[in-house]
Amino acid sequence: MMDVNVIEMVDRPSAGASRAQFESSDADALSWFAMKENPFLDNVNPNYFFRTEAHEDAYIKMKKCIEDNISIGLIAAQSGTGKTLLTQILLQELDKRIYRPVLILAYPRFSRTALLRELAHEMEAPVLSSRAPLHDLINAVQGRIFELHTQGVKPILLIDEVHFLGGDTLHLLRTLSNIETAQKKLITILLFGEESFLHKLDDPRFKAILSRTFIRAHLRPLRNNEVEQYVKFRCLMAGGRNDIFTPETYARIYDITKGVPREINRLCHNALAAAAKWRNKHVTIDILNQLTE
Repeated sequence: MMDVNVIEMVDRPSAGASRAQFESSDADALSWFAMKENPFLDNVNPNYFFRTEAHEDAYIKMKKCIEDNISIGLIAAQSGTGKTLLTQILLQELDKRIYRPVLILAYPRFSRTALLRELAHEMEAPVLSSRAPLHDLINAVQGRIFELHTQGVKPILLIDEVHFLGGDTLHLLRTLSNIETAQKKLITILLFGEESFLHKLDDPRFKAILSRTFIRAHLRPLRNNEVEQYVKFRCLMAGGRNDIFTPETYARIYDITKGVPREINRLCHNALAAAAKWRNKHVTIDILNQLTE
């Protein structure tokens, strides 16, 4: 655990502070806390990947799927706990000389045809007519997978928001996962979705898909003791101090956010802005309470 250098709190916000006071700009907060960037923006930045035990376990399991030529891997997570960020970490670290990573973001009513067209485009498969039947699209993708195999390259398909996929599209993934030689699978499919997706897979109709999902991982919210390290880590990564938030704030942050990283980011982003507006050298528990009144 990082040491905390506790400095006196100064300038408590006045009791009559209005919500308008919390709307200071990022630039003001960055200048006040001498940071190069805001560490709590709502974006997906691999540099801010905080490896909890659960996140490290999920990362290792998905890497194992890839390296051991396992057909399907699954990460289920509560919304806001970092599954999309994990896809970016994997994309960043895959050796592009031996892997062809393809990231597809699913959405409601995402069809089999849409999935195949995106996959074909990303893998540079032969361009087919916009009216090409499903069978021709499957053949084009399958042919491209075999072609990449002869070049020593393996496609890695990452599908985020997989809980949006319907039954037909899920069965298509099972079909793709069957592409293989006598020695190994030629494509690994990594699925990232909300916990509700696990209930969908319990349906007997998806037994074949579930049986091919050899490796599964679960992302959970941060524990109480992890929140402090998460906030300090992000502040340090942004070039700031590790004592911007006073020691008693971490338990309060956990109580407010329930340990969900996206909610922690939202709260801490606003807290930095409020502290800068009031010219506080620290984010205090009073500031957090003002923000959540």
